Amino acid sequence: MGFMKSSRHAALAIGGLALAFASNAVLADSAGKWTSGKEVYDKVCGYCHEPNPGLGPNIKGAHPRDVRERVRQGHRAMPSFRQSEIDEQALAQLIDFLK
Repeated sequence: MGFMKSSRHAALAIGGLALAFASNAVLADSAGKWTSGKEVYDKVCGYCHEPNPGLGPNIKGAHPRDVRERVRQGHRAMPSFRQSEIDEQALAQLIDFLK
């Protein structure tokens, strides 16, 4: 049973890293060019935070302070995002979209 649990955690970690690298490719192309909070969610957050059970929790309706903190500082498997990747305006738009 321990092996199965370890294998599952390893698979989730590898999947999370793959998604983080995919997100970084999107960020490199889009930094400073976000047009809406929905776009940020669709291209960055939605990979893990789908409304249906995803890799991470559903973040629709999350408290704005928590969203800001998690985006800037990361949390567990979630990477942090610099202002050069998701600027303050885009972060504010994302928070509004998640309300």
